[in-house]
Amino acid sequence: MKDTGHTKQIEKRCRLPPAIDYNSYTLSGKELAGHILICTLFVAMISRLFYDSYVVLVFAAPYAAVTLKGKKEKLCVRRKRRLEIEFKETILIVSSNLQAGYSIENAFKEAQQEIAALFGKGSLMLAELRLMLRRLDNNEQLENILADLAKRSGADDIKDFADIFQIAKRSGGNMRGIIANTASIISDKQEVRREIETVISEKKLEQTIMRYIPFIIMLYISLTSKNYFEGLYHNAFGRAVMTAGLAVYFAACRIADKILDINI
Repeated sequence: MKDTGHTKQIEKRCRLPPAIDYNSYTLSGKELAGHILICTLFVAMISRLFYDSYVVLVFAAPYAAVTLKGKKEKLCVRRKRRLEIEFKETILIVSSNLQAGYSIENAFKEAQQEIAALFGKGSLMLAELRLMLRRLDNNEQLENILADLAKRSGADDIKDFADIFQIAKRSGGNMRGIIANTASIISDKQEVRREIETVISEKKLEQTIMRYIPFIIMLYISLTSKNYFEGLYHNAFGRAVMTAGLAVYFAACRIADKILDINI
């Protein structure tokens, strides 16, 4: 019985939690339901304002399916940015721990508590640190673990750090100085990126407001002058005009998205 229990403990220790692929995103049930609801409400608004009919709601499901990819990409980028921010803080903490005399492995281990305090129990880097320590217990090399994280994340900052760490480990350089310098560079890069994203986010907010102004104007007119759009409803010519206007609207939104799609 002792041998069996010991074997189970070894298997449990060797069984690693699943690693996250940050280059793809799977929506949770709640996120998927929210996306479908928003798309349905949007199509319902178009149906009412442009056609005075809810028959167009049959396009709600196709519209939700078409926009699902964009939703995933947006959430994927957001998660990756969150990981980069948490990784920067982790490296700064690791650098501080190294200056305090910890070994490189123990420096990452001790970083867990501070990361949990900074970003909470649901922190991405907290999960990565726990995975890292489990893999270290399985006698994997730290540079290989960091290289795997860089590959899964697709983040330039993490890739640069993993490459520098690997070179420093092989050449036997001043690990503390190299990590401290790299952490400082990553911190400066992210500060510049944050400033640029702040400017871009202001323009994106303006774009979002402009997206919904046409609907607000149409809703206001339809409420205050109920017969204003009657000539465009329930006839082929009016529907053609409304459809053409809707096509121009979506084209304008697409162009605006392309203009503000700036990779930093």
